[in-house]
Amino acid sequence: MIEEELALQEVLRATASPDAPHCFQHYLYFASSDVGEAVAAQLRERGFTVESRPGADGVHWLVLASHFIRPEREAVEAARMSLEQLAREHAGEYDGWEASLATASRPS
Repeated sequence: MIEEELALQEVLRATASPDAPHCFQHYLYFASSDVGEAVAAQLRERGFTVESRPGADGVHWLVLASHFIRPEREAVEAARMSLEQLAREHAGEYDGWEASLATASRPS
């Protein structure tokens, strides 16, 4: 995915610690709170920190899954593919990720 590659390059360009794990947040949407809560439970079992709440559109249920990984293409792609599959299995939608920048300063 070209957009994902560009976003990852921007993270790497902006971060003070490109080799450190960064917090990645993934957005998944489902038709109901019951489905969303079931997916949230599965994600917690996989080690994600999860928020589960009504989506901004007032219709769908948001599952916001966070974890720390290094900002490397393979790691980000593997996480995205796994979460896309999980969303499909529950008739939901994976709507992308965002990353928080690590703030440690680079060694001189």
